[in-house]
Amino acid sequence: MKTTKLFLFALLIGGLCNFSFAQITFVKGYMINDKGDTLKGEIKMNPKKEFDQYNKVFFKDESGVQKNYKPDKVKGYGFDNKHFIAAKYEGDMLFYKILCNGKLMLYEMMYEVMQMNEISYKSDYYVSNPGDTEYTKLKQNKYKKQLAELMKDNPDIAAGDEEKKFEIEKVLELVNQYNDWAKSK
Repeated sequence: MKTTKLFLFALLIGGLCNFSFAQITFVKGYMINDKGDTLKGEIKMNPKKEFDQYNKVFFKDESGVQKNYKPDKVKGYGFDNKHFIAAKYEGDMLFYKILCNGKLMLYEMMYEVMQMNEISYKSDYYVSNPGDTEYTKLKQNKYKKQLAELMKDNPDIAAGDEEKKFEIEKVLELVNQYNDWAKSK
């Protein structure tokens, strides 16, 4: 009997611990409304549902008003040094995560994939110049050529990538290096 009670108590504590680590919270952030005004407030975060960040934002303004916004109703939002911008993706408005901001923009788009009756998530990466409404998808087998074209005013940076396969960390490094160079000229 004692063993059963102890086991049930351990299960209860374990369940509560798991719940506390995956708890939905509000974090300080901002939202850019459809008029272009930046509103300060809090963003609702669910660490277990990162994919939701690309589809909607739950925003609580400074007066405490809470509302769920889709990408066709706001221009962007951000929190914890993560910034998202609303733009078209395959005909629908979604949020792109901004990975690099400068003369050359780098974005991440996350999407769902169904494999063997299980949903998983994958990312595609896009580049653009600031202000562009259309983004160019980086193709993993042609990304060097794409970057070389976009960085043609400093071809040495794009040529510095000697990797054969696509690695987003290396692409981030190259785009940040290019943007730093562009700022200095």
